[in-house]
Amino acid sequence: MKQEDTLPKHLKHNYEVWGHRKTAIRHKRLGIWQEFSWKDYYENVKHFALGLKALGLREGDKICILGDNEPEWYWAELACQSLRGTSVGIFVDSVPNEVKHIVSHSDAVFVVVKDQEQTDKMLQIRGDLCRVKMVIYWDARGMWSYKDPFVVSFEEVQKIGKEYGSEQPNLFEGEIEKGNGKDVAIICYTSGTSGLPNGVMITHENLITTVENWFKVDPWHETDNYLSCVPPAWINEQAFGITGGLFSGAVVSFPERPETVENDVREIGPSVILYNARMWEDLSSKILGKMEDGSWFKRALFNISLPIGYKVVGTKMDARERNTIWKLLYRIANLVVFRPLRDKIGLKNAKSAYTGGALISPGCFRLFRALGVNLRDLYGTSEASQCCCHCGEDAKFETIGFPMPGMEVRINKEGQMLWKGPCVFLGYYKDPEKSAEALADGWYNSGDAGDIDEDGHLLYLDRLSDMMELEGGLKYGPQQIEGRLKFSPFIKEVVVCGGGKIPYVIALVQISLEAVGKWAERCHIPYTTFADLSQKEKVYDLVETELKNLNTKLPEAARVKKFVCLHKELDPDEEELTRTRKLRRGYLMKKYNDLIDAIVEGKDTFFATAEVKYTDGSRGVISTSVSIRTIF
Repeated sequence: MKQEDTLPKHLKHNYEVWGHRKTAIRHKRLGIWQEFSWKDYYENVKHFALGLKALGLREGDKICILGDNEPEWYWAELACQSLRGTSVGIFVDSVPNEVKHIVSHSDAVFVVVKDQEQTDKMLQIRGDLCRVKMVIYWDARGMWSYKDPFVVSFEEVQKIGKEYGSEQPNLFEGEIEKGNGKDVAIICYTSGTSGLPNGVMITHENLITTVENWFKVDPWHETDNYLSCVPPAWINEQAFGITGGLFSGAVVSFPERPETVENDVREIGPSVILYNARMWEDLSSKILGKMEDGSWFKRALFNISLPIGYKVVGTKMDARERNTIWKLLYRIANLVVFRPLRDKIGLKNAKSAYTGGALISPGCFRLFRALGVNLRDLYGTSEASQCCCHCGEDAKFETIGFPMPGMEVRINKEGQMLWKGPCVFLGYYKDPEKSAEALADGWYNSGDAGDIDEDGHLLYLDRLSDMMELEGGLKYGPQQIEGRLKFSPFIKEVVVCGGGKIPYVIALVQISLEAVGKWAERCHIPYTTFADLSQKEKVYDLVETELKNLNTKLPEAARVKKFVCLHKELDPDEEELTRTRKLRRGYLMKKYNDLIDAIVEGKDTFFATAEVKYTDGSRGVISTSVSIRTIF
């Protein structure tokens, strides 16, 4: 692939090389996979870019994009960048106040949205957005009655662009050539675990060099097929789906809807796939849950084959020679169990599978490797995407691998990971003081605690601010406990806390309604609501068993002593989770402070009252008695 210094230049190069002869994008619409060639890709970007220019977009302007993974997101982003503008992604499930903050803070002049739902969000906050000239939607369903000139269709903008381009036929190509690798390509807003999200400025050079170095570790080819199913507002999808697709020439496939990913991934059989940690954990829970619900014969085959997979994977990880017997046993297990199972979950053709966004449990990692899925852990932040990864078969389940080519890491005296290299961002938008603090002495201060083991593998412990100092001075990361617990199919989410006023480790557990509900049906345990099910004594027994199993693998001081089953599910709309489904730990500690106090005071129950915000904006109140259990 010819090296270009901006993403639009890569698009133009691919168009010139492949034109209509090779598929660039595939999108499932109304049950049919629609294909777009590199010529289609280029022309859609060109016409939309010229339409934006005709409507007033200028060099240095920003546009916000709010929608699902669909071709129009890519077209809108590259169109803006072709004019030396900057794209700003917003998570599709963001509530109006979150959208208002990002659109206003980024100084966006256009907002591109998917459908009526996102358009309504924009109209709701329109009065607070003095810079926004227009909202552009790409899905016309339900939009026939919108006559406001502030709202216009994607097709209409492209039509304006075609007319504008016919008057100035070489304008678009000239604009692309003006682009520079040091231009800010995207502003990626942080997840906001400890406050309002910050706007991270990422250049074309950042993205291209990151992917170029990544492909030295795990190359993609033009024959590859990548499934785009994580939000494009997330930095990893920017690196993989947009930059990786352009750089390699691989086909990028989009599912029909977020709800159909499970079926669509099986149809498309991608060779490259990226899920966040929560998606892999959910998938592992489904696999284990379905095996538990299967016939005795299927359970027996799985239970015999899985230890063989674990043995072979363990041998690979320890870099020891596998003997002929184990190789033969694994081939049989793969033929009878693992290969059909990989086909069922759509990963039969996956040569590379990635996880990122949060610490994944070693058990989850080990499971997929045993099934024959080449899962790799990617560590990065919005400020420094893909700093570290597992390379080849030299992967330890409890680590995040080695620094990427071109990246340097060091651990300071506080135990914080500092990074230097081409992945590191330019700075925070409109916040020079915070930028200077984060990039002190040329090193990016990640805020993450880490360590390096004797083999040079990097260990991610937790956010430095979240590290718990336990009895005897032991420092421990709550994510290390949480990740292992979420490997259980019965546990959806968990908040672990300890240290300070809390003399031991406690866990606030959110059960999996689906898995525990099925288990309750098998055990003939009646229930009505999530709150009712969560407080059943036998459910507590079930969760306690999982906690006791984990405790045997933890240092004495880090073992969970008390726990509760939360009476409600944690929700991003209630600010308990970020849009990437990370815990907002500081907020949760404040929200559940009274419950934590009751646990520390040795009470057996706590009467919880919680306000719940529903998707329609209305609010309700849940009141119930929550049991507190001690593990002996």
